[in-house]
Amino acid sequence: MDHFKVGISPQHVVPSWDLRTLWVANNGTRGRRGSLTPIDPKTGKPDQAIPVDDPYNLYFTPDGRSAIVVAETRKRLDFRDPHTMALQQSLSTPSCSGVNHADFSIDGRYAIFTCEFRGGGLVKIDMVDRKVLGYLRLSKHGMPQDIRIAIATKNGRPIRFEIDSRSGTVFQARGADDDDDD
Repeated sequence: MDHFKVGISPQHVVPSWDLRTLWVANNGTRGRRGSLTPIDPKTGKPDQAIPVDDPYNLYFTPDGRSAIVVAETRKRLDFRDPHTMALQQSLSTPSCSGVNHADFSIDGRYAIFTCEFRGGGLVKIDMVDRKVLGYLRLSKHGMPQDIRIAIATKNGRPIRFEIDSRSGTVFQARGADDDDDD
């Protein structure tokens, strides 16, 4: 077993879209001095950390064209080059305190991110036009942690499952155009 320094306050280890790199998201202190540390999964050795603003979490778009740095304290999603981490675009999520975990629709056209703080909820992101489509509040004192989008077997429509760690609840939600007859 080995160990090495990766930055201040490492939060998540995420494989790149092409599985050639592991990335450690080090969100620093209060969103400052953050970095992403690349690790070669074949050797287990880190490369030079890349300074990045507030990288609490990291995702890759389903098509592999962008990395998404979840800048939790900034209420922002930063789309970046998946190899160099050069900034492509920032998307503000002003009504999503603690933007956090996410999952993508099966066709990659949208993603749902959790809003962990200040009552909790979800934010739906249009991945084609890279814009906020809307917000959903889950409960008055919710604290959503993780989310998965599943496909219902009867009608093929998406159902979202979201964990609220504060209340010990799993929410099941359908979109506005979904019916309730399954």
